[in-house]
Amino acid sequence: MKADAKHYFDMSDAFLKAAEERGYKPVSWQDHDLFDPYYEKMNDHWCANTSFLNLWGWKESFPAFYKVYGDYILLLNYLRLDGYPTAAPCLGHYTNDGIKNVTEELVRDFEAFGYPLVLMDIVPWMLPYYQASGVEFELEDLRDLQDYVYTPEEFLEGMEAQDDRYRYRYFKRKFNYETVELTEDMADECLSFMDKCWCGYTECEECCGCLKQVVYNAVEHIKELQGLGVLVRVDGEAAGLCIVTCRNHLGIYQYKNAVNSIKGLNEYLLRECFERYLTDTDMINYTEDMGVESLRYYKEHLAPHYSLLSKYTLTRKV
Repeated sequence: MKADAKHYFDMSDAFLKAAEERGYKPVSWQDHDLFDPYYEKMNDHWCANTSFLNLWGWKESFPAFYKVYGDYILLLNYLRLDGYPTAAPCLGHYTNDGIKNVTEELVRDFEAFGYPLVLMDIVPWMLPYYQASGVEFELEDLRDLQDYVYTPEEFLEGMEAQDDRYRYRYFKRKFNYETVELTEDMADECLSFMDKCWCGYTECEECCGCLKQVVYNAVEHIKELQGLGVLVRVDGEAAGLCIVTCRNHLGIYQYKNAVNSIKGLNEYLLRECFERYLTDTDMINYTEDMGVESLRYYKEHLAPHYSLLSKYTLTRKV
């Protein structure tokens, strides 16, 4: 049965029992130190959805589970909007033998759950390892799920475009603002801001999960999660926030929201976090456009050069 107005499915007792029996635990913010060495061993950059802050932030909509298996951390997400679990990319150093063992274990896990094995958010460098595992998969690559990625130089070039630079300078010149780094004690302030700025203009049915709750989750433990970000107040009132992460020289803009009527605030948030936290990255990930036409236009025109990071979905053939 669907659980509430956003059509969430409750996780069945049978699934939860099977997951526990197979060695899985719910991801908690306290697990960050356990996860971090496995991220460090990754062969290359991963997509935004695989970051730890994302796994924790979306815990109400897509609760995450993990288990340590050999040299890897295996990850599950339960898609509460759809009512079934999926596997996320495992964490650790990918080798053919290692991923073969991981995939075989995932087959056993999902057979115990009673669901087909579906692997989501597999980026291109990971794909050959799963294809060589001996398990046959159907492959899907949706344009709406691809992340926008830029080099720091490309990103800066975009922010230096005439219109963007004008709006950025306009905001700094015209508004009475203060910028503070996000800390845990700002979680309630951020929640109130999101309730007013986001929920006040967006119906719950339009969202793929509660973004207001995601921001609260991220800020509530931002230091422990190694998140970075700023809150901007205009005339003493919260008007915009931006949260990023930077691991293994991969910078990710996790969440950004602003009062759109304040001209130049979005440009200010983007540049402020770039200059504070992301200038030494190898790559900047500005996440996906979720099929929203206006967001796609914005991200395609943010910088003159960008790449789309494919995120494949693999479904086991049975």
